[in-house]
Amino acid sequence: MEKPKDYYQLLGVPRDASTTTIKRAFRRLARRYAPAHTDAVQPALDELQAAYETLTDAERRRRYDDGLGDERVALADWSLVRHPAAGDLRRPFTPASLAAEVVLDPADAARGTVLSLDVPVTATCLSCEGTGGQLFDCGRCGGEGKVGRRLPVPVQVVPGTRDGAVYEVRTDDLAVPSILLTVHLRRA
Repeated sequence: MEKPKDYYQLLGVPRDASTTTIKRAFRRLARRYAPAHTDAVQPALDELQAAYETLTDAERRRRYDDGLGDERVALADWSLVRHPAAGDLRRPFTPASLAAEVVLDPADAARGTVLSLDVPVTATCLSCEGTGGQLFDCGRCGGEGKVGRRLPVPVQVVPGTRDGAVYEVRTDDLAVPSILLTVHLRRA
């Protein structure tokens, strides 16, 4: 079963947000996508529209929240089954979306281009599996349980992109599920 999209995260609002806050967030994000409205950004606009329609309708929001609640229970049940070994002091690590800005030449924005981003990422140390070390600090992460690395991410900028356009770039990396990229045009 596919995991439902988190509409609250998509709109950037807390789970207890009022309808007014949700409407305001939807309008703000829709205005950001409007300058670059092409077939490439249509799926993102459709997701925003679905999130807006679901969260502003009281009955649909209740059913959606119930569905998220079932998922949280399933995750909690799984975590109860997998007890850590004695002395396993894993440091908690929660992946999050990143926000970034890029400056393009107007000519590149007009014709479209591919950007090669090199994103700094913090991930669980594979040497100590996030424990930071058992008796001594891990030599790779220095006892932090996390290490920094670089994640190459190609971004297709569609032709006709305007200043202030926002792209949501999904990655296959668990450390950074997505990147919100704002495009600015270089002034002459």
